[in-house]
Amino acid sequence: MTDSTPQTATAEADALFEENRQKTKKALPSLLIVFTLGTLMIQAFNLVFQNIGDSLHMSSSASLISTLPGIVLGVVCMLYGTLCDFISPKRITIAGVTALILGSLLGFFGASNFWVILIARMIQVAGAQVEGSVFLVMAMKYLRDNEKAIYLGLFNAVYYLAAAIGVFAGGFITSFDWKYLFLVPALSIFCLPFIIKNTPDISAKGEKMDYIGIAIFAVFAALIAIYFSFPSVWYIVGIVVFAAIFACWVIFSSHPFLSKSFITNGKFMSIVLLQFVYYFFNFACVPIYNIIGDKIYHMPLTTISLCLTIVYVVATIVGMFSGPVINKLGRTTTLTIASIMLIVGFAGSAIFIKTSFWLLTALACIFIAGITAVYTPLYDAASYALPVDENGRGVGILDLVMNTSASIGMAVYSALMANPALSKGSLFHVGTGAVAATSNMFWIMAAAALLAFILFLVFRKSVAPQKK
Repeated sequence: MTDSTPQTATAEADALFEENRQKTKKALPSLLIVFTLGTLMIQAFNLVFQNIGDSLHMSSSASLISTLPGIVLGVVCMLYGTLCDFISPKRITIAGVTALILGSLLGFFGASNFWVILIARMIQVAGAQVEGSVFLVMAMKYLRDNEKAIYLGLFNAVYYLAAAIGVFAGGFITSFDWKYLFLVPALSIFCLPFIIKNTPDISAKGEKMDYIGIAIFAVFAALIAIYFSFPSVWYIVGIVVFAAIFACWVIFSSHPFLSKSFITNGKFMSIVLLQFVYYFFNFACVPIYNIIGDKIYHMPLTTISLCLTIVYVVATIVGMFSGPVINKLGRTTTLTIASIMLIVGFAGSAIFIKTSFWLLTALACIFIAGITAVYTPLYDAASYALPVDENGRGVGILDLVMNTSASIGMAVYSALMANPALSKGSLFHVGTGAVAATSNMFWIMAAAALLAFILFLVFRKSVAPQKK
C-alpha cells in the first residue's frame, strides 16, 4: 500500500502533464497567429507614423505613435511573463485578445483624433504581447524537452516574419488609407474560439500574488524604457531609487515574486548577462544600413527596403530551423556557430564597406542569422536553469533584458554616429566621412560580439544540456 502511493501520484502528475501538453500544442498555433497580427503592426506604424501625424496636423508629436507603444511593450514583456506563474494562461490570454480587438476598433473609428490613435496603439501593443508571453511560458512549462526548442525557434522566426510583413503592409495600406491598418489585428477574433477551447486553465495553488513587488518592478522597468525614448537625469535618479526599493523588497519581504534564490541562481543570471551582451546592438542593425544606402551608395529607400526584406527573410528561415538544429547540435555548438557568424558579419561589413551594397546585404544576412540563432538556445537553457513554476518570471526577465539591452545599444549607437571623431578615419584606411563612421561602428559591433563569445565560453556550463 505504501509503495503504491508515490507511484499513483507520479502517474497522476504524468497524466496531467500529458493533458496540458496536448492542449498546449493545439493552442500555440492560434497564439502565434494573434501575436503575429499584433507584432507586425509595430513595424507598420513605425513606417507610417509621420504620415499619420502630418494628416492630423500633429507632425511634431508623430513620433509618440512609435515611442510610447514601445515603452508599453518594454514593461508588459516583463509583467505578463511574471503573471503567467500565478494566473491561468487561459484567463490572461482571453484578456489579451480582447484588448487587442478593442484597441483595433478604437483606432479605426477614432482615426480622426491623434490622441485616440495613440491610446489605441498602446492598447493594441499591450494586448498582442500577452499572446507572445503566454506562448513562451506555455512552451517552456508544458512541452517535452525535444519540443521546446522547436517552438521557441518558431516563435523567433515569426517575430522576424511579422517585421517583414509589417513593413510591406504599412507601405501598401498607406497607399489608400492608413486607418485600415488598425483592422488587421482585429482578425484575431477568429482565433479566440480555439484559444478558449485549448489553452490550459491552470493557476498557482496556495501562492499569493506579490502585487507590491510586481508594481515596484514594473515602475522600475517603465523608467528604463522611458529613459531611452526621452533621456533625462531625473529618470536615472528614479531608476536608481526604484532599484534600491526593489532590492530591499526582495530582501525583507516574506514572499517576493522574485525570491532570493531566483536572483542568486548563478546559471540563470549568467544567461541574463549573455542575453544583455548578445542583443546590445540588435536595434542598430537596420538604421546603419539606411545610412550606408543613403550616404555611401546613394540608393533609393525602396531598394534599401528590398535588401532589408531579404535580411528579414533569412532571419525567419534561421528561426524556423533553429529548434531542429539545437536538438541535433546542442546549445553550446549552436551558440558557438552563432557567435562566429556575428563576428564575421560585423567585421566583414567593416572591411568591405565600400565594395558593394549587395555584398553588405549578404554580410547582414550572416550576422542577422547569428542574432536569430542566439535566441532559442538562451531561452531553452533558461527553462532548465529555473524550476518549472518560475519559468514565467524567467521569460519576463529575459524579455525585459533583451529590450533594455537593445535600447541602450541604440542610444550608444546614436551617440557614436553623431560623434565627429568616428568619421575622421578608420581601421585599414577605408575612407572618411560616412564610410569611416559606419566602418568604425561595425568594428565596435564586432568587438561587442567578440565579448559576448568570450562570456559564453566562460559561462558555457550554464547553457550546456542538463537534467532538472
